[in-house]
Amino acid sequence: MKPDRPLRVLRVITWLPVGGIERRLVATLPRFDRERFELSLVCIRERGALADELEAAGIRVDCIPFRKRWDPRALRQLTDLMRERRIDIVHSHMYRSNVPATAAARRARTPVVWAQVHNVGTWETRRQVWIDRWLCRWRTGVIAVSEKVRRDVMATLNLPPERVPVVYNGVDLARFAAARPRRPAVRAREQVGEHDVVFLFAARLVEQKRATDLLTAFADLQQQPGGERLRAWIVGDGPLREQLERQAEALPQPAAVRFFGRRTDVEDFYAAADIFVLPSTREGFSNALVEAMATGAAVIATDVGGNAEAVRDGQDGLIVPPLRVDALRDAMARLAGDAALRRRLADAAAARARRFSLEAMVTQLEELYAESYRRAVAPHA
Repeated sequence: MKPDRPLRVLRVITWLPVGGIERRLVATLPRFDRERFELSLVCIRERGALADELEAAGIRVDCIPFRKRWDPRALRQLTDLMRERRIDIVHSHMYRSNVPATAAARRARTPVVWAQVHNVGTWETRRQVWIDRWLCRWRTGVIAVSEKVRRDVMATLNLPPERVPVVYNGVDLARFAAARPRRPAVRAREQVGEHDVVFLFAARLVEQKRATDLLTAFADLQQQPGGERLRAWIVGDGPLREQLERQAEALPQPAAVRFFGRRTDVEDFYAAADIFVLPSTREGFSNALVEAMATGAAVIATDVGGNAEAVRDGQDGLIVPPLRVDALRDAMARLAGDAALRRRLADAAAARARRFSLEAMVTQLEELYAESYRRAVAPHA
């Protein structure tokens, strides 16, 4: 059954800080076909820094603060909003939004309800697992951002494969490809020599990202022949920054490590670096990894989450086991010492990144929305 108006889609999220998931929402929602879909968004904590940016792009943003997950007043407000706007499809993100969004959608009798999981091991307690399993009876399904996340969702929530589609994160390929010509200027600005090799880490400075493993491996490389021409750039911020700065100060050549904090021009750092390193112990599907690939950097990533789905080992980059500093160091040494290999892998990575565009992500979601709505209303047509 084809509706005689655009399908009304409500996206539900905790809030809109300057983070990866939230940035992706701001980038993707305005790209949907407005003749087919009418999108709006609700924050259940607070608006956040990106709300104004999203509204400027023509997407309505509301805030219904939940004091707790089962806040009856806020749940009633969310339900009423869905009813008043005659929402056809609810699409929520992460456990803290998935729970109230599903409950409100059930009360509002919304035909299609999608929850989305962005990482493996999302559930913190057995109680959370039980609640999510119970709520799945009222969901169309759960969207996963990678096959690894999909398998985790299926095993945890006891869902069949057909109820857990994979929608890979998309990135703005044009933005990152456009940064490549700025490489010489950025390297000159940061006083990097023509023959220096720059390793880049760009992520939150938290335990699961394992920037400490990068610095440990980098310390070993500094003591090998040619170590004096190696550089390490750390872009990002977080609770481990002071600890990482102390670790860097203890290196044989501490001046070779630089901390840049959180940046809005991260694409320039991708372009200026030679090798992007992501040594995480936990990922869903890394935006930063695909962004670095799109910018034309050679990449090294650990075999966690969707990393090995984005990067095919030896073809588009190098994949190493997590928490194996020796394997990470050897991969870093291999690429640092072989410029031809770096160029080959960087070119292949840039080509591979085209699979993960914002446009591809939006198209897949549009198809998923339309098909799931058609199936939901068909028995009642």
